[in-house]
Amino acid sequence: MNIDWQTYYEAAKKCQDLATELRRADKPVHDAVKDDCNGMSGDANGCKQWGQSYDQAAHHTLQASASLANALTNYGAVLYAQGFHWGNANKSYPPRPDTRQVGDYTVNLPTSVPTDGGRGFDDHGGVKAFFDKLVLEVANKFGKLPNADAAKLDKAHTTWHTFATHQTLTNAAADIATISAMFDGMDDATNRRLIQDHFATLKTSADNVATGAQNIATAAAQYHDATVSFGHDTANKINWLEAGVAAAAVAGIALAIFTVGMSVEAAGEGIAAAVTATIGAIQEAFSSSALVEILGVTTLAVGTVATVKAFEAVPVNELEKDAAKLAAIIAMKVIIDDHGDGSGSAIDDPTREIAKNIAEHANSRGQQGTGDHYVKGVAPENLADYVEKVLNNELPNEETRYLSNGRIAYWDPATGAVVIENGNGGSVYTPKDGHDYFEHELR
Repeated sequence: MNIDWQTYYEAAKKCQDLATELRRADKPVHDAVKDDCNGMSGDANGCKQWGQSYDQAAHHTLQASASLANALTNYGAVLYAQGFHWGNANKSYPPRPDTRQVGDYTVNLPTSVPTDGGRGFDDHGGVKAFFDKLVLEVANKFGKLPNADAAKLDKAHTTWHTFATHQTLTNAAADIATISAMFDGMDDATNRRLIQDHFATLKTSADNVATGAQNIATAAAQYHDATVSFGHDTANKINWLEAGVAAAAVAGIALAIFTVGMSVEAAGEGIAAAVTATIGAIQEAFSSSALVEILGVTTLAVGTVATVKAFEAVPVNELEKDAAKLAAIIAMKVIIDDHGDGSGSAIDDPTREIAKNIAEHANSRGQQGTGDHYVKGVAPENLADYVEKVLNNELPNEETRYLSNGRIAYWDPATGAVVIENGNGGSVYTPKDGHDYFEHELR
C-alpha cells in the first residue's frame, strides 16, 4: 500500500515527542553526575579502578542517551520532509512542517575518582600516640583503606535507578518498534527498508541505554551497601577486641568509613598492642566484606592488583557503536523543496521567524552599555541572521542544552553568547560567567 503524508507526519511527531521525554528523563542523571557524584569512588586500591570503570560506563550510557534523543529529533525532521514531499507529489499539499534540527552533543563528565579521597578512617579522640601509630601502620600495610563517599554513592544509585525505571526509558524500544511498524505495509520495499533500518538502530540504542542504566544503578547500590557494611563491621570488630586493648571505633562518621581512638592512657607497649589488634580487626572485616568482590582485590595489602568486574554487564562496546550510528542519523540534513506547492499552505521558515522574534526582543532592551544584552561584535541589524545560524547549529563547536518547560539553550564559544529558544521567541545575551553559566546555572 501507499503510505500517505499523514503517516509520515504522525511518525515524525511520535519520534520528536519521545525525544523530548527522553531528555526530561535523563537530565537529572546528567546533573547529578556532574554536580553530586564527582569523587564518589575513592582513590584507594580497587576504589580507583571501580571509579574508572564507572566513569567509562556512565559516559557511554549518557552519550548514547543524549545521541538517541537528538537522533529521534532529527529523524523526525527527515520523516516530516519526506511526508511533505510525498504529499506535494500527489497533489495533497500538506502544511509545511517544522523541520528544525539539532547538532550532535558531546557528553563531558567529571571523574568519580577524587584527587585525594583520604585515608578511609579518622580520629575520634583519645590517645594521640595511638592514632598516629595506627596511621603509619595503615599506610605501610595498606596504603589507604577503602574510602568511597557513601552519601554520593547513594545519590548515584538513586538517580540512576530513577532513570533506569523511568517509563519513558523502559518503553522506548517498544515505542520505537511501534513507530517503525507504521511503515510495514509500504509498497516501496527499498524505501521501507531504509526507513526501518534507521528505526532498528534507534531501537537497539534504546535497549542498550536501558541495560546500561540498570546495571550502573545496581553497581552503585552494591558499592554503597558494601562500603557502609564494611564500616560497621570494622567498628564492631575493633570494639570487641580482647580485654586489655583499649581501642574503640564508631562507624560512618562524616566521610570516613569509621573513626577510631584510644579511650584510656596507655604505656608504649599497650599502644603497640592496640594498633596491632586494630590492624588485625580491619583485615578480618575486609576479608569477609562484599568489597572483596566489588573492588576485585582479595586483600588490602599494598601492591595487590585490582580487577573490577562491577560494570561487565554494561554494554560499553555496543553503546560506543550505537553513538557512532546515531551520529550518522543526527547528521542527516533536511531539505524542503517548496517548488510546485501551489496550495498556498506553505508558511514562512519557522526558524527564521523565531530568530527575528529573539533579535527584536534583544534589540528592544538596548545595549545598556554592559554587553550583557547583546552579542559582542554583532550589530543590531545583523542579530537575527546570527541567531538563525545558532538555531540551525551552523556555527562551529556549538553546544545545546534542553531546559525545563521545553526551552532549548545554545552556546556559541566564539562570541560567548547564549541563545534561549522558548516557543516562538526567546532571548540572546552574553553572560558574564560564560560557559560556566551555560553549563551550571541554566535549568
